[in-house]
Amino acid sequence: RGDQAGQTTYCGMFKTPSLRNVAARGVFLHNGVFTNLADVVRFYAERDVHPGKWYPARHGVVERYDDLPPAYRENIDTLDAPLDRKPGQAPALNESEVQDIVAFLCTLTDADAAAEKKNCGGAR
Repeated sequence: RGDQAGQTTYCGMFKTPSLRNVAARGVFLHNGVFTNLADVVRFYAERDVHPGKWYPARHGVVERYDDLPPAYRENIDTLDAPLDRKPGQAPALNESEVQDIVAFLCTLTDADAAAEKKNCGGAR
């Protein structure tokens, strides 16, 4: 959209895509960094609690949100749950809850896409 080209306020924010058939996707997030749906859920639950697990360290410093230009990193949502956690706090979800969310997301898969459920394992 050319009419929004000068709007930097929203740079770094992403419109949430439909979750329909999400379990049939092969890659996730805007840059395709994840190939596993459970890892996506873990990322959002842990990204601010354990940033070193998800982001690279350069010169001994973890560079959070490294795929976004530094000028726009302040636009990242750190206020809304589960993104409101701080290092040292418990993650927003435990592993059982991560798996429950993945199982729910698998239920959003259409019958014609069911054969492509790459991320559901034993989920029904």
